[in-house]
Amino acid sequence: MSSNKKIILEFYTALENSDFETLNTLWHDDVTLTLIGSTPVSGSFKGKNSAIKLIENGVLSNLKFETVSFANNWNIVAVENNTVVGTMNLKGKSIHDKDYNQIYCQIFTLKDDKVYKLYEFFDTSLVETSLFNKEYKVT
Repeated sequence: MSSNKKIILEFYTALENSDFETLNTLWHDDVTLTLIGSTPVSGSFKGKNSAIKLIENGVLSNLKFETVSFANNWNIVAVENNTVVGTMNLKGKSIHDKDYNQIYCQIFTLKDDKVYKLYEFFDTSLVETSLFNKEYKVT
């Protein structure tokens, strides 16, 4: 098994166990976290502190933590050189008492045995309606 795959296995295992201390050790100091879409949490965030603040303030603060199962179903789809692709599910309730059952596709780039870049693809409408309590309107 490649060292890069082992690092992402550790990443998903830490997430599955809500072990944010271990998770934070896996971020490269110069990490860039890019979340797709135009949601309040979308964009590119550079630096370990910026990535951690986004996760804590943008996502975790909008969830009822006691209801959340992080990475309850995850899979490493592909490994090629310093790139690892994985999928995971997160299930729980938002602070607005709405279901937040999200599926993520994540593309990791590793450098110095740490996550250097992470692109996340997910249901942006679910982020808007569940985490930020916006109304979905069909026009």
